[in-house]
Amino acid sequence: MDKDEHLQIQIPSETKFDLGLKALHAHEPLRMIVLRALDAYGVIVPPDAIRDRRKR
Repeated sequence: MDKDEHLQIQIPSETKFDLGLKALHAHEPLRMIVLRALDAYGVIVPPDAIRDRRKR
């Protein structure tokens, strides 16, 4: 897998709140929610990038 890059954006507070709720209900990190959304929008996201990287 290629090295991950940092991306910092500002979004409306309502959007961040909604993303947080979706992540909470899906029991997934916010990163996965955002990467899935980007993938659905047609942005190239390697399939192995959409995974939970937290240690269990």
